Amino acid sequence: LFHHFRLQNQLGRGATATVYKAVDERNGSIVALKMLTLAEDWPDDLLDEAKLRLLREADAAGSLAHPDIVEIREAGEHEGLVYLAMEYVEGVNLGMHATEGHMLPPRLVTEMCARVADALYFAHQRGVIHRDVKPANIVFDQKNRRVRVMDFGVARLEDSRATRTGVILGSPSYMAPEQLDARPVTAQSDLFSLGITVFQLLTGMLPFRSDSIAGLMQKISAEPHPPLRVVRPDLPAALSAVVDRALEKDPEMRYRSGVEMAQALRDCAREIDPALR
Repeated sequence: LFHHFRLQNQLGRGATATVYKAVDERNGSIVALKMLTLAEDWPDDLLDEAKLRLLREADAAGSLAHPDIVEIREAGEHEGLVYLAMEYVEGVNLGMHATEGHMLPPRLVTEMCARVADALYFAHQRGVIHRDVKPANIVFDQKNRRVRVMDFGVARLEDSRATRTGVILGSPSYMAPEQLDARPVTAQSDLFSLGITVFQLLTGMLPFRSDSIAGLMQKISAEPHPPLRVVRPDLPAALSAVVDRALEKDPEMRYRSGVEMAQALRDCAREIDPALR
């Protein structure tokens, strides 16, 4: 038992948190309980900052009531641990479908990513930037044919000026150039990450790869990505153009909003043969 949650089984473990399936003893509902596990290797002052950041983020994300965003039900601190209780969603995260041999049909991928772009637009309108958009943070609920964006993980309200600790929070492979350079992160940064996600779900590979973080940062900041149409010539040229625009190095050149990118993806989806694998 942790606080008023009865832990059932571990759902996942990352660098900063462990997630359990748990029952809220107060009402019997099932939740995904995310517990921050930073303490071992973080100095105290950074730990306090990380806790504050998580609680602030939970406040921000907790206000996002949207059918395609996983709901945060509660956040707090108990016995020195910061926790987040999120709605438990049945389904697989799209990280399971981001490698060759496990890919979903391209029309489905394109439609799902359009829904993600819409959900991001909803959050952006409310001042919340996700900051960690990637396949593993998108759950595909096959039974209801729904996609859910989760873990506005390192997200926080734009106006809470958290002190910069120099720690890269999130996943560097999916980050926009400005995010890696610690310049201001905007809605367009999330759309860049979504562009990488689209590319990976359609090709089974990341557009920028390197064996070092420094090399990866250099590629994302300065080098072109392989065009989608070169890797997947069977897909419409228009889809390659959508990815190109989302992956522009200059945020001003990307889509102006998630809703604009969603529309572009939907237009492409109609051109893809539903039988195409």
